[in-house]
Amino acid sequence: MKLFPAILVCALISCMSAAASCSETITQVLITKPHSTFDVDHQYYTSLLNKALTKAAAGRTIPEIKTTFVMEQGRALRELSRGEFLDLLWVGTDIKKEQEFRAIRIPLERGLMGFRKFILHKDSVATFNSIRSLHQLQQFTACQGAFWPDVEIMRYSGLKVEEAPVYENIFRQVAAKRCDYFPRGVHEGAIELEKRLAIYPELVRYNPIMLHYPFAIYFFTHKSNEALALWIEQGLEQMIDDGELLEHMQQQELTRHIFPLKHHSSDPWISLKNPLLSSDTPVNDSRYWFSPQDFKAADQ
Repeated sequence: MKLFPAILVCALISCMSAAASCSETITQVLITKPHSTFDVDHQYYTSLLNKALTKAAAGRTIPEIKTTFVMEQGRALRELSRGEFLDLLWVGTDIKKEQEFRAIRIPLERGLMGFRKFILHKDSVATFNSIRSLHQLQQFTACQGAFWPDVEIMRYSGLKVEEAPVYENIFRQVAAKRCDYFPRGVHEGAIELEKRLAIYPELVRYNPIMLHYPFAIYFFTHKSNEALALWIEQGLEQMIDDGELLEHMQQQELTRHIFPLKHHSSDPWISLKNPLLSSDTPVNDSRYWFSPQDFKAADQ
């Protein structure tokens, strides 16, 4: 994944032969609008995108980042495939997406999205306190978004999942007890509930259990948009070299509260396999990924 000079030269030659040449002027990058006024994820990824573009600009004019429409994941993937109203999308990766689109294979939050804590209805806390294993968790139903890779990952391990096509409706599902729990990235749940406290006072973040599977959010472009993909890829690599990606995580509203990671140690720890992850994904490479050990207390 690291773009060392020789590899970079080859990538640039490849880019010159692609539909979008490396010398092509990129004036704008079209992205989706936030899902709602509560969508702090959007700020995290758009500001990271701008930093990566700026970092690797090398004298080029930074393209304007423009929002188009609110899109749930299924529509956003279709629009990215068409390439008319969307140039770039951040989304959980899987083999199919990496085949269909140009994946920038750098985890944008160092794999945090695969470390999951639950959002529960407060009436369910006592029940979940008795869960110690995957087998026990299989008796309950999770809520997830339609078209999210997590759905297939969880079902692969025998977990029951109820899908909701609209992101905000997932919170309504849990509040109405139409599902039992909503697994969220360890960095997401607390701030999501804080933003929605007045709407869903009955929902709580449940900390005792950690559900984990290797998972990452990547930037994706259309396959023909190699110039943009390389620009972002080089910027992210430079940010990792300079420590700026980690600094970004430590400063952003979405992620800053999770540091130090060991404060989020959990027992039980329930691990799942991710059958959707490319076999060559370097999940043990500390340059790009947090490991379970980063979260576990010294006595675990």
